[in-house]
Amino acid sequence: MRAILDTNLLVAEALSHRGYEAAVSSLSWAELGYGVRKVVDPIERARRESRIARLRAVLGAGVPFDDAAADAYETVCGLVLAGGREVRGRAIDLMIAATAAAHGAAVITRNVDDFAGLEGFVAVVAA
Repeated sequence: MRAILDTNLLVAEALSHRGYEAAVSSLSWAELGYGVRKVVDPIERARRESRIARLRAVLGAGVPFDDAAADAYETVCGLVLAGGREVRGRAIDLMIAATAAAHGAAVITRNVDDFAGLEGFVAVVAA
C-alpha cells in the first residue's frame, strides 16, 4: 500500500515502513523549507539544507496538493469540526491527510493524535 510520510518522520529520517511504498507530500517539502529559513545559525541552516537534499534524493518529488486533495480537505475539515476540534494550527497536517486520501494512500506519523477524527476517511498509521 502507498503511504504519505508525515513531516515528523522526515525530520527523524525514518523513511522505510514495512508493507508501505513511502511517498512524501509537497506540503512536507514546504514545511522543511520553512524550517531551513527560520534558522539563524548558518551551521544549523547548512545541516538542515543537507538533510533535505538527502531526503529529496531518496524520496523524489512530492505528491502535490491538487484539486482532488482540495476536495478531500473539505471533508477532512468537516470531520475535525464535527469532532469538536479546531482546524487552525493543524492545517498542514490535515492537508497532508487530504492529499493521502485523494491519492488512495495512508498517512504514517509519529503523532496520530494530530489526525484524530479522520478514522474511516483516511488510514492513519502510527510509526
